Amino acid sequence: MTPEREPLMSEKTAGLEAAERIEQWTASDDVTRPTEARSSRTPWTNQVVTVAFCLAALCLPIAIYKSSLFSGLWASSPLHSSQQPINADAQLASNYTCIPGQSCWPSTTQWSAFNQSIGGNLKVTVPWAAPCYAGSTSKECQSIGSTYMDGISRTGQYGSMEFLDWEACGVSSCILNSFQPTSPVSGQCSLGRLSTYYVEATKAEDISTTLNFVREHGIRISIKNTGHDYFGRSNSANSLAVWTHNMKDTKYHKTFQPQGCKTQYENVGEIGAGVQAHEAWEFFDPLGMHVTVGAVESVGLAGGFGQGGGHGPLGPSYGLMVDQAIEFDLVTADGQLRTINECTDPDLFWAMRGGGGSTYGILTSYKFQLHPAVPLQVYSFEAYFPMPERDLDITESKVHRDIIRALAQNQTIFANNGIAGYNFILPDHIITLQVVPITDAAAFKNITSQWHDFLTAYPGLNITESKYYTFDKFADWHAFTESPSISRNGPVGLGLAEAGRFIPKKLFSTPTEIESLVNAVVTAMQFSYTNRGGGSAQLYATGPVNHPDNSKTGVNPMWRDAMWEVIMGGIWTSNLAPAVRTQIQNTISASIQPLKAITPGGGCYLNEGDWTEENWQQTFFGSNYNRLLEVKKKYDPTGLFNCWKCVGWTGYDDPMYSCYTQSKKVPNPTIPLGPVG
Repeated sequence: MTPEREPLMSEKTAGLEAAERIEQWTASDDVTRPTEARSSRTPWTNQVVTVAFCLAALCLPIAIYKSSLFSGLWASSPLHSSQQPINADAQLASNYTCIPGQSCWPSTTQWSAFNQSIGGNLKVTVPWAAPCYAGSTSKECQSIGSTYMDGISRTGQYGSMEFLDWEACGVSSCILNSFQPTSPVSGQCSLGRLSTYYVEATKAEDISTTLNFVREHGIRISIKNTGHDYFGRSNSANSLAVWTHNMKDTKYHKTFQPQGCKTQYENVGEIGAGVQAHEAWEFFDPLGMHVTVGAVESVGLAGGFGQGGGHGPLGPSYGLMVDQAIEFDLVTADGQLRTINECTDPDLFWAMRGGGGSTYGILTSYKFQLHPAVPLQVYSFEAYFPMPERDLDITESKVHRDIIRALAQNQTIFANNGIAGYNFILPDHIITLQVVPITDAAAFKNITSQWHDFLTAYPGLNITESKYYTFDKFADWHAFTESPSISRNGPVGLGLAEAGRFIPKKLFSTPTEIESLVNAVVTAMQFSYTNRGGGSAQLYATGPVNHPDNSKTGVNPMWRDAMWEVIMGGIWTSNLAPAVRTQIQNTISASIQPLKAITPGGGCYLNEGDWTEENWQQTFFGSNYNRLLEVKKKYDPTGLFNCWKCVGWTGYDDPMYSCYTQSKKVPNPTIPLGPVG
């Protein structure tokens, strides 16, 4: 069986232990690498599904944890608070809604001609799990089952997403039980929200031709590389998908001068649209260069990560991935191939450095600043808490409060020294990693000594790890994060609910502010724990806190002032009843409220928020939204590129978003079609 490859920092679910608890509750209740070749696929017959998938609207009643503190925080949280009014005209028209069966839909002859124009790269989607619906004991199903929760495996074909939410549309799907994927499945397999047809793009001309085709026929376009996506933005039912996954060209430029610019850069990386994080560090590590990747090896760097922000263990030292961007090659909505930078197209370049993927164009190549590699110094700590004899109340747990408070008290000195933090606080244990790229291991130990001494001296902890490491290569650091106890915090191949919030520097400045932060975190955890959300909180210190200038990027300005990004997450599997999935989603959405209450007018990372967020313009984009929208209208006036709560989103009434339960429409899953000649 292939070992699970997803590391600690999956950005962002609760641990697998939480999902297992939920199931129990339910049961009882110029160096160049050429483009890589792609493997062939077997035919698939279109079927109709009966697997249940139904998350009800967020407004349904849920059991509320009886905490006066929680009630007070929730009551004080403003519904719409913003330092700058958001443009009311925030939506573009829904111009691309043509689906099979309508007169606008291309004929078989037109599809065939289009396929020929792109060299036969128009493919029919095969859901990855389809063989298991034909027989769970087959060798093919057994192979799929052995890698069903492996990120690299899930990204290797168009017919799967990293998270099951975004494979399904209503009751239409083709998903397996995540923890027992080779157990027999009932019903039939169908496409859900996966596109019937996708273009396997290998060059920019394929994309340009595709955009001209969808403009002519009014078809919705969707763009996918890996599908590591918490909002379902990389697919859409009845769309024509562009799959950029096999655009793998990678280059190193010792010196590089962007087109039309006088500035010359040293140590520049160039990656194709399909390059994933592990492929980037495998290429650049031997060249002595660091890439500002995240922490999940399967994530594509040029898509939502590289256009939406992109944080990771090097963030406090070097900034976000968008801070490294030097030049983009892309195809815009008019089908034009462009090379853009701050000299040629400053407004579009600014917007694509933080305004989000699937919004302004389809990237084919991403050119960015590399950093000479230095060793990564790491302090790793893991311990289990003494559990009370009575039911756990995290709001009254001294160990939870003390540890979160101590971490907050140390966070300023960590940030000032470029130290990134991955901190997982669970009901019964803690995993915390502090990491920084410096050569001086002694200095790192000195900076983290207070945190180390507090943890190791704390009475009653069952400490399973307290150790300093030095990793000479990024690949070595990543291999460390794959250790079993750590990797369990980053699963894929299951359903996900999450919500996030930026915590600004101000809340770390005084004991009073820190105590309000501690109160908010433990209250959020207890609410999640009581209402089947799992009860964990992830405290990420991986942002650009030492890079305050946001003038050159369109990223949410609140990133620059955030000392923590707090994530609340919960997960589900296909065998959970729809009502339980609903409760998990509602719980996670509500659990972030204590953090919202202490950060009025605040926000979160646009790739790691709550997909049900109503105040999405302010929360995801902050004061940059109006300018981002103006750039969107300039380069994509007809709204060819559109995705859920992205800049210029067409809104709940857009019929192409019927698969989202928040739209309150009858789900209209993908209509299966036959092969194209």
